[in-house]
Amino acid sequence: MANDRDKRYQSALISDVARENAKNYKNEKQKIRRQIEDNFFKKSLDFRDFVFSPEGYEGIFVGIYIALVPYLMGLVVLFFIAEGSYEHFIEFNLTSYLILWAIGYEVCAALILIIIFFAWLKQISNRWEREQVRKKPTRTY
Repeated sequence: MANDRDKRYQSALISDVARENAKNYKNEKQKIRRQIEDNFFKKSLDFRDFVFSPEGYEGIFVGIYIALVPYLMGLVVLFFIAEGSYEHFIEFNLTSYLILWAIGYEVCAALILIIIFFAWLKQISNRWEREQVRKKPTRTY
């Protein structure tokens, strides 16, 4: 009887050790897999992928985009949100350009931050789904 109890005790110890080793192995593999996967904040970006321009003229077009896109976004804010008048659009002077550019710049910056946030959430959700698929046991019939 004591011999049976000792055998069960030894088998329990072996299974605890095996369980602990399996858990350590799983954690180690998970760390390696996460290091291999793309990290959202460490991705390299090339601005040429986002600029619509002929090859070789990216710098010129980036300058044009920096000057015009925030200004046009400021005009959109002025006319549609703040209900501006058409006369403000016709009266172009440097002061109004700079003010509209600054407003548009802030709106563009906020939109870009929102887009980055949603892209990050999408990457987290995709990673979670891949992890769940990996953990789901496969059934064989």
